[in-house]
Amino acid sequence: MPKPPAWLPFLGPPLAGLAAGLGGRWLELDFWGALIAALVVGFLPIIVYRVWKWRHQKVG
Repeated sequence: MPKPPAWLPFLGPPLAGLAAGLGGRWLELDFWGALIAALVVGFLPIIVYRVWKWRHQKVG
């Protein structure tokens, strides 16, 4: 299994902004809906990175 890229966790904030903007504009979410979408999408790259790193250390 390849090592995870070091820049992966830094995608969280830009993706969170995009999710909040697109969710609020296209899906017509209210403030809380856009906030939840931003939090979920923003933390997703961080979680994926940590799981990938854990699996890489476990296998290797």
